Amino acid sequence: MVLGGCRAHVFPVSAGDREPDSERFGEVKMKRKPLIYGLAAVFGAIVLFLVYYLYLGSSAPSGQQPLVRLNNTNIDSLKKSFNDSADSVRVMVMLSPT
Repeated sequence: MVLGGCRAHVFPVSAGDREPDSERFGEVKMKRKPLIYGLAAVFGAIVLFLVYYLYLGSSAPSGQQPLVRLNNTNIDSLKKSFNDSADSVRVMVMLSPT
């Protein structure tokens, strides 16, 4: 059966009359290599974006305090500055890639 436009054409051909590798009218075969290369390119682009976003793109705009990576050595200074500003609105957002 071949679909085209508004009509469907049925060609009566038995399975034995057709050669195994021949293409019928309107049949589309998917090539695997371009699909695999395309998926690899998309996956690679996602990985590069994540590496840039999480590790290389960590700089603050001019006029803003520099970014701080929290670890065991500087957590006490964060607690102190958070508790010292008790009379103002405080918002803390912690994001983790895991």
